[in-house]
Amino acid sequence: MTNFTKQLFGGSWTEKKLEILKKYLDAYNKALKKQPFKRVYIDAFAGTGYRQQRKRQYKIRGFFDELEQDESRQFLKGSAKLSLEASPSFHRYIFIESDKNKINELEKLRKEHPEKAKQIEIVRSDANESIQNYCNNEDWANTRAVLFLDPFATEVEWVTIEAIAKTRCIDVWILFPVMAVNRLLAKDPQKISYDCLNRILGTRDWFENFYKTRTLDDIFGKPVEIVHKACDFKRIGEFYKERLKTIFSGAAKKPKILYNSRGCPLFHFFFAAGNPKGAPIAIRIAEHLIRDI
Repeated sequence: MTNFTKQLFGGSWTEKKLEILKKYLDAYNKALKKQPFKRVYIDAFAGTGYRQQRKRQYKIRGFFDELEQDESRQFLKGSAKLSLEASPSFHRYIFIESDKNKINELEKLRKEHPEKAKQIEIVRSDANESIQNYCNNEDWANTRAVLFLDPFATEVEWVTIEAIAKTRCIDVWILFPVMAVNRLLAKDPQKISYDCLNRILGTRDWFENFYKTRTLDDIFGKPVEIVHKACDFKRIGEFYKERLKTIFSGAAKKPKILYNSRGCPLFHFFFAAGNPKGAPIAIRIAEHLIRDI
């Protein structure tokens, strides 16, 4: 275990998202156990399969202000490892990762589970490209899947979300970086990251939802339009949820809000269901986990 490449994640928000995911995977497999479908788990940012946690706090510049870490280098199970322990099991596991060193660690993880080695597919690729390709080429008449989108920041593109929804066969958990998006929505309109926000949200409608324009007279009495930011974390999350509802069979009413130690929202953990027939049950399970964990 000590040979693992460091992958430092921590804080209670990490524990919560993984606990929700693990319990959903177990419930999902139990619900579909007697169905004829091939069940697939897809981890789009699989990392090493493990994560390292330290208790000592330190600060990183950027929106990940505080990640709790531990001097003892305690290795904890990450999402890929937890998925392999889901009971009942999936028929296939797809772990996507772009980093070569992390790919090597995922290969070690596969060796830890020789009974499932042939079921594990490790893909070194850009997550957006790989997911879109998979969604467009899988036999969805005979397949159902759960996809975990856990990006480090704002990597997930809306075209990828659309490709997932189009299958109508994938349930997806999305870790949406609400703090990062809020920072992209700069107070100064000239500093707004328009291209990035369009890519993440898949529409230009966000501007009229997040900004307001008012007309004031300048010192010469000439009317001047003033654009100002008029949104908070909640409004950003609501906008993204409504976007999900336009393309999926359904979405959980509320995301799990994951806070840093200062009480600021880092992420909104969204759930959306793909299959129209199974969506009501899937959403009910997801909402229960979001509420109680």
